[in-house]
Amino acid sequence: MKKQLFLCLIAAMAMAFTACSNNESQLKKRTVDLAVQSSQWEFDQDVNQYYCHFNVPELTAQIYNYGEVSVNREYNSGSKNVYQVALPETSYKVEYEVDENDSVINTFYYAQHIDYAYGVGFVEVFYTISDYFYPDGFAPEGMLFRLQMTY
Repeated sequence: MKKQLFLCLIAAMAMAFTACSNNESQLKKRTVDLAVQSSQWEFDQDVNQYYCHFNVPELTAQIYNYGEVSVNREYNSGSKNVYQVALPETSYKVEYEVDENDSVINTFYYAQHIDYAYGVGFVEVFYTISDYFYPDGFAPEGMLFRLQMTY
């Protein structure tokens, strides 16, 4: 009896090990470019920040619930100096106000913060200046974002 039990255990272990022999990864990755022109940014008065809404049908409920989603900002697109920065991103800026003789009359120091949120079928990117002071006629520059979904 012990001999038969031992042989059954050996057979069960052999079946278990052969069932795991397929080590091929089922992981998939998809990248979607999200481009926004300066004129496409919207301003939200309630939170005092700019945002851009992107419809992304590729971002399914399955990916939302079980995958990994990240957004990077791409700089210098199409050049040999292209690089990406993962969001959220904070960068520090200096701008100068000049008079008609190109003399500096004011200096502005601020931080710009870019972040994102996502849901099933969409991504929103947010742009905020640290002191919430946006000069008249201001709009963030055009930007390229790369949405990466791993599932």
